[in-house]
Amino acid sequence: MERKTLKTGNTKKIVSVCFRANITFLFALMLLFSCFVTPVFAEEKEETASTALDGSAQANGISVTTTTDKESYKDGETAVLTVSVKNTNDYDLSDIKIDFSVPKNFDLTDKESRTQTIDVLAAGESKDFQLTAIVTEDPNALLVESVAKFSSTALIAALIAAIILIAMIYIINLLGGNHKTPKPPKKAISSILVIALLTASMSSMTSVVSVSAFTEDGLAEEGDFSRVVVHDPSIVKDPETGTYYIFGSHRAFAKTDNLIGWKPFQLNISTDYETVFKEPWTSWSQPASPNASLSGMMWAPDVIWNDTMKKWCMYMSINGDNWCSSICLLTADNIEGPYTFIDEVVYSGINNPRVQVDPAKTDIYKVLGEDADLERYAQTSFSCINAIDPCVRYDENGDLYMSYGSWSAGIYMLKLDKETGLRDYTTTYETERDVSDAYLGIKIAGGYYNSGEASYIIHAGDYYYLFMSYAALEAMGGYQMRIFRSKEITGPYVDQNGVNAIWKKAEDIKKTGYGVKIFGSYEMSGLQKVQVAQGHNSAFVDDDGKIYVVYHTRFQSDNGRNEGHQVRVHQLFLTEDDWLVAAPYEYSGETLPEEGYSNDDVCMTYDFIYHEPTKYYQVVGNVQLGIVGNEEQTTKTIEGIQKEMIVAHRQAIVEFNLSYTHEGAEKVALHKDGTVTGDYTGTWKFTEGANVEMVLNNVTYKGVFIKQQDEGFYRDMRMTFTMLGDNITVWGVQTGDLQSENTTEES
Repeated sequence: MERKTLKTGNTKKIVSVCFRANITFLFALMLLFSCFVTPVFAEEKEETASTALDGSAQANGISVTTTTDKESYKDGETAVLTVSVKNTNDYDLSDIKIDFSVPKNFDLTDKESRTQTIDVLAAGESKDFQLTAIVTEDPNALLVESVAKFSSTALIAALIAAIILIAMIYIINLLGGNHKTPKPPKKAISSILVIALLTASMSSMTSVVSVSAFTEDGLAEEGDFSRVVVHDPSIVKDPETGTYYIFGSHRAFAKTDNLIGWKPFQLNISTDYETVFKEPWTSWSQPASPNASLSGMMWAPDVIWNDTMKKWCMYMSINGDNWCSSICLLTADNIEGPYTFIDEVVYSGINNPRVQVDPAKTDIYKVLGEDADLERYAQTSFSCINAIDPCVRYDENGDLYMSYGSWSAGIYMLKLDKETGLRDYTTTYETERDVSDAYLGIKIAGGYYNSGEASYIIHAGDYYYLFMSYAALEAMGGYQMRIFRSKEITGPYVDQNGVNAIWKKAEDIKKTGYGVKIFGSYEMSGLQKVQVAQGHNSAFVDDDGKIYVVYHTRFQSDNGRNEGHQVRVHQLFLTEDDWLVAAPYEYSGETLPEEGYSNDDVCMTYDFIYHEPTKYYQVVGNVQLGIVGNEEQTTKTIEGIQKEMIVAHRQAIVEFNLSYTHEGAEKVALHKDGTVTGDYTGTWKFTEGANVEMVLNNVTYKGVFIKQQDEGFYRDMRMTFTMLGDNITVWGVQTGDLQSENTTEES
């Protein structure tokens, strides 16, 4: 077979065709880059939005869901935003209002639509708000992040498609059989240009992020209770008789066999006080208190059995004006007296700035030496203490200590001599500001003239717990009890957030979150009287391991000037984190069951009492404030809800705040699937026995369930819980059953 040779002319034609095809290929690539690549890269250089905002929120039994009528909008289109609000509570809400904040490139069609309202939203009901606006592109707004990302991907795909297309044209031109020199394929090049432009346009349209909406995938009876009026009650139990005694200011004393029915009684100091306290009054306090009477100056005694002395020891503060006070020791063979004055334990008001007193009448030179410099005791912020409110306790080593003090320089602690019950003069202290003082002892709390008094210490579990009362003791003074703890009786004492009980500057403590406020002024179901200004407590661990807090409380009144008071007793419990929480209702004989409770016992609806530390009882005009619980009306808000919309590839954010009126107490419901709904949402679970852990609104609370009698006339039984989380005490008191979940399922 004759082999045909390739002629020179044909070779030139083929080379020419290949050359023209390559030129076509390069020209097409240039068109692609000029029409598609350049604007894409220019966009990618701009700052882009990183997160899509869906405009959804859930809080306090309100669920908010937002949707738009389209996934994205062109310049000049009309956009419709729908906000759906659902009430997931089992009670109605009223005066729901949404305030919208829209970007400048939104022209609202209804000028009133920036604020929209719903008068009433029934339990379980949903209603919608709508916002309609003509939207235009904002060139200064951020690009949606995936626009740039998609453009890069589309670019690669477009280039590959173009290469394939050009290769096909090249092959057609090469194999088309035309041996004449072909003209440039104008039609093919035009087609490439159109395809490139179309591809760029389509990729731009499909690169917009779609916006997906949020989807909501047998005890005491009323007659057993008898009340007593004892201010600043300090409790102690006589181990021989089992009788509980409280000793209070102004010679007020009472006793009980069950912590429920109290009876007043008298001691020899009830009538013979002028004789018993003649020496400390006339030699120290009276000279600085020319207008005072001893009858009103015997404050806050504390009584303890001294096993070394085999005596009942009463530590009573004899108060004087201008800080000229002393704490005195009295002893008795019987807890009910008669008590005999022994000596002063510690003095205050030495070298105070308001009145001149003779320090030689005190023991300060015995402690500091005859040449002691007393200048620092003129400083009310950190050295001029008031020697009142003693609390005497043995530590776990059997050593005896006394904490004392009030306001001004704060609370200090001295070691006592067990043999005498007086100051242990062999124990010395360094003088270091906010740490200790050579005469006053170890500083454990307060200072800088902040409020703070009535220190009381108990040991339970692995810790010593320091109770303090803050603010003024009047009904509207904000009086309240807060707790700190320490591994050592001498401190340092801190709260759950690690805040030390020693202050370093002047502050209004009742307006802070320092210390664990075990409860404040409150109103709730099953309470006959709204209790306010609770404080100056004592506490103790009973022989059976139960822990109690004993305090005086005042009561709500129309004008806030009801200064009458009574003693109350609440049981305390240790949480699994070793913090103390108080039962919501006063003690009526209840006991935690060893086996705990079942789901049927606790899956209920509850009034939820949040003991906000900065709230305190006051009356402004005719409005009563600061009472947590069944408040007449509260306004709640969900702020900063944001919805992202896409306008011409750019981010546009609509922000809105929702507010509503809440009538009555906050409520929660505990369900058997471990969820919590209502004003606070989250989860709950049993841990051990009656212990409970709840995660509510992202805060972990720990405490106990305890079934109690309420304080109503009929003393109804209610399941309750008491918990602590993030330094805040919360209570729950049963208000109803969950009928739809009422089964016999056990925990």
